[in-house]
Amino acid sequence: MRHPLLAVLGCALLGVAPAAPAQTAPPQPPVVQDARAHWAVQGADDATQRLIDRGVMMLYAFDVGEARVAFGEALARNPNVALAYWGECEADTIDINGPRTAEGDKRGEAAAAEGRKHLAGASEIERMLIDAVSKRYARGTKKERFVRYADALSAWTKTHRDDPNVLTVAAFAIWNAEDALFDGHDAVTPKANEMISDLDAALALEPTNLGAHHLRIHLMEELHRAHDAVSDADALASYGYPPGTSHLPHVSGHIWARLGEYGRLVDDNERAVANDQAWFAQGDGPGQQYMRLYHDHDVDFVLYGLTTLGRNDQTRAFAQHEDATMQIKAALRLHDDARVLQLTKNDGGGSAVLARLIAAARQGDAETARAALNKLGDRTGGRAGLGDAMIALAAHDAAGRVAGYARAYDATKNAALGDPKSSWQTPIGEGYGAALLAAAKPAEAETVFAAELKRYPNDPHLEWGLAEALKAQAKDDAAPRAAYRAHWEGSRDLTLADLG
Repeated sequence: MRHPLLAVLGCALLGVAPAAPAQTAPPQPPVVQDARAHWAVQGADDATQRLIDRGVMMLYAFDVGEARVAFGEALARNPNVALAYWGECEADTIDINGPRTAEGDKRGEAAAAEGRKHLAGASEIERMLIDAVSKRYARGTKKERFVRYADALSAWTKTHRDDPNVLTVAAFAIWNAEDALFDGHDAVTPKANEMISDLDAALALEPTNLGAHHLRIHLMEELHRAHDAVSDADALASYGYPPGTSHLPHVSGHIWARLGEYGRLVDDNERAVANDQAWFAQGDGPGQQYMRLYHDHDVDFVLYGLTTLGRNDQTRAFAQHEDATMQIKAALRLHDDARVLQLTKNDGGGSAVLARLIAAARQGDAETARAALNKLGDRTGGRAGLGDAMIALAAHDAAGRVAGYARAYDATKNAALGDPKSSWQTPIGEGYGAALLAAAKPAEAETVFAAELKRYPNDPHLEWGLAEALKAQAKDDAAPRAAYRAHWEGSRDLTLADLG
């Protein structure tokens, strides 16, 4: 499946001549109201209803650990609230990144069984939800379970289009049941269209539905229609959020990354990181423990945005409060190679070894670089030729560097864009273009930089590289040069050594 990734990465900048005056980031929409979620439950008193609503909000924010807490507290007050049993089951279902674990299956099976015992006073919707989620927790393969659940909800929503939350969770269920959104011929699948229809209908009924905005962003991103989710990103960026819901302001960044709105990418994810910090300060319960899975993802987006714009001092200040992994990524992107070598000195993990290889190669230390390459286990994908390219860099072998990057680029140029950008700390396309320029192959560099700008618009590193490639061919470089000046906020201009 094409689910968003939990992994995160990091890359490079620097400069020479004074840059154009820094541009201000696009203004953030003001916080117009506090985020809310509501799913009315018949027979629930005010306190129980508030707990149900909190659980629903946490489901939509993917803080499923805290969702279970809220639904459990609701059931402690009123064990006949069937929706809360469904909520406990949904907590181990809704997260499109990790919808199933063995432990979660046991929890969900028990909650579904308990829910079936408390249907006497349940509404028609609650009965349907318990029946549907029981199919998800019945025996079978993961695929069979999720298809059964999605089909049960889909059967309901074909004739019942009046509840925004049912429409929203039905769309989430379809996502987790489907293997692809395209049919192999660049046409959107019927199930993808059903998700769009459900989410649009949910937002027509409830324009502030957090879950519908959340999933619609992921869906439009995967369908290569990021522009169609700007309204969703604007909405999620405009709300005030309680601690524990960092994934909601964060997810707007997926759209800003695709559209090259790096200032907004930073702003929304800095809010997400602050939300995490406030949440973690409250304790280390199931909700905090679960959201730690996403924290580095928020940080990754901030560092990617800051380094892309050239806000290097802000990058260093931000990274110093995060873990070593994030500090290594920031140092790689800033070409602070001494810092990278210091941070990775005693780390034998694959990512640390790769970082050490790159930093040593940039410093011309071929011996250290080769020792790291020999320790690098995984050499597939982008790593297929990157290690060889770095060894060639250390040896001042321009042709070998190009050949290594060519293999790495060939392995990654058609891959998914990544969250927020594949290998942003050492971007393959950017590095390949730089290697081609260094090898006096500006026409080929032009092709690479132009292609990468289509994938990652408004990136000043790529704009600078394209301008240099055109200049080397005596072509008109005015447009990319002006774009670079408009987007670059660094204290000095980029140089060829700063790319990749």
